[in-house]
Amino acid sequence: MSDTKQNKKIDKNAPVIVGVGDFTDRSKEDGFNLQELLAKAGDLAIADTGVAQLNKHIDYIGVVRFSVDFLTATNQSSFQYSNFPRTLGNKLGISAKEEVYAPMGGNSPQVLLDDALTKITAGETECALLAGGEALQTMIAKLKAGLSLDWLDEPGGSPQMIGNNEIGFSEHEKLHGMDLPTNVYPLFAQALRKEENKSAEAHLKECSELFSSFSQIASKNPNSWFPTFRSSNEIAEVTESNRMVGFPYTKYLNSVIRVNMSSAFVLMSQKKADELNITKEKRVYVHGCSILDDIWNVTERPNFHSSPAINACVNQCLDQAEIGLEKIEHFDLYSCFPSAVQIAKNELGISDNNKKLTVTGGLPYFGGPGNAYTMFSTTEMVRKLRTSPGTYGLLTANSWFITKHAAAVLSTEPAKVYEKSDNSQLQKEINSKAIKNFNASPNGNGIIDTYTVINGRKGLEFALIVGTLEDGSRFIANSEKDEDLLNKMMTNEMLDAKVSVSEKNGKNIFNLI
Repeated sequence: MSDTKQNKKIDKNAPVIVGVGDFTDRSKEDGFNLQELLAKAGDLAIADTGVAQLNKHIDYIGVVRFSVDFLTATNQSSFQYSNFPRTLGNKLGISAKEEVYAPMGGNSPQVLLDDALTKITAGETECALLAGGEALQTMIAKLKAGLSLDWLDEPGGSPQMIGNNEIGFSEHEKLHGMDLPTNVYPLFAQALRKEENKSAEAHLKECSELFSSFSQIASKNPNSWFPTFRSSNEIAEVTESNRMVGFPYTKYLNSVIRVNMSSAFVLMSQKKADELNITKEKRVYVHGCSILDDIWNVTERPNFHSSPAINACVNQCLDQAEIGLEKIEHFDLYSCFPSAVQIAKNELGISDNNKKLTVTGGLPYFGGPGNAYTMFSTTEMVRKLRTSPGTYGLLTANSWFITKHAAAVLSTEPAKVYEKSDNSQLQKEINSKAIKNFNASPNGNGIIDTYTVINGRKGLEFALIVGTLEDGSRFIANSEKDEDLLNKMMTNEMLDAKVSVSEKNGKNIFNLI
C-alpha cells in the first residue's frame, strides 16, 4: 500500500459496503416465497453490519426485477408486483424514502448500484439496502402440483423504475429463434472458434476445462445451487443427465435459472459508517461502476466474437479506481455461458489460463437467479476482499445476448467520491459501428458465418445460421426439421459451408449446397 493511499482522507460521502447476506433454499412446493426469500437475505445483510436496529437508518431500498415480473415474448406471466421495494421494507421494518426497482437484465444489480452510489455521493441518501433473487424452484413446483400461488402484495405507492427494459431482440430475430439465450450464445461460441481457428473438438475441450474450474469453486461454496465438482469430460460428454441443448453447448455449459436464492447488501456513506461505528474490517469501498450497451440487435453487430462495450466498461471502472488491470487480484466474469466469459477474457487481455475468473462458481453451478446473479458475486467479492485487505476485485455483468454490460471495482482501500460517468458519446461511438447491409428477405447463395443446432428435450428441432450472401449482405435463417441435415451439422464442420436461402411460409429457410 502506498503512503498516498495510507494517508488519504476519505471523503465523507464516499460509498462503502458494510453488510452482506445470501440465502439458498433448496425446498420445492414448501419453499419460501419471494417476500420471505429476500427478507432472509436482507436480515442477514443488516446483521452483518453489526449495528443494532440498522433498519431504522435505511432510507433507500432497491430491488432487482424478478424474471416473472417482466412481460416478454418468452414470458407471458401476469405475476407483477406493484411495489416490491416497499413490500420488502415492510417485512424488514424499514420505511425508506427511496423505493427503486431495477430493470430486466443480468446487469440490473449494477444499474441499481450506480443509482445508489450517485444518490449517496450527492448526499440524497445515507444508507441503502439492495436486494435480489428468485424463487423459481418453488414457483414451478407449486404450479406443477396444482397448488395456489398467492404471493402478490399491494403495499401501496409506486417504486421509481430505473434502467432500460427494452426487449433484447427484433421481431425478425425472434421469428428465427434468436429470442432465447440458449439459442444465441452458441452462435458466439462458433464465431469465437472461427476467429481463433479452432476445431469444434478443441473448442469444446477449452469450454469444458474452463467451466470445470468454475464448478471446482462452486463445490466449495455452501450457497451454491449445485455444490458439485464436474470434470471437463463430464461437462463435455452428452449423457441422459447432460443432454445437448444448443450445439455445441451441453446442459452443464448452460446457466441454471430454476433456483431459490436471494442476496442483499448494505451500502452507505463513509460519514454514516463512522456515525454508526461500523468497524473498518467490515468496510469495502466501491471504486468504480460503469454501464454500457453493445449494438442492440445481434444481427447488426460487425462480428459475433467481440464486445466493445465490456471493454469500455471495465477500462472506465479501472480509470475511476485509478488502477490498471494488473492490480486486480479477484475476478468474477459473468458466466451464463462459456462464450460470455471467453469474450470478456479476450477483451480484457487475460491470457493466464490459471487465473480464477469467478468468486462464486458461476451461473451453471453456483446458480443463475434471473437478473440477480451479480448481487451474489458482489456479496461474495466483499467477503473475499475482507479476508485479503488492500487487494482489488473486478465484477462484470451482461444481459440479453452480450448486449447490456456493467462492471464494478471494489476494495478495502479508501475510495474517492463516486463520479457517475457520462457515457452518451461512448455509446454513440459503439452504436455507429452497426452494419447497414442486413437482409431480412434473402434469396440466393451464401456461406455460414456461425450456426447452432437446437436440441429439445424430445430431440433435434432446427438449425439456426447467420450467413453472408454473395452480394455481401448478412442474413439469418433456419433449417427445416430434417434429422439427417441436423445430425450432419453437429458432426461436420459447417463454418463457411455453402448454402442456398429463400423465404418459405414467412421464414428464411436454408439448405446446404
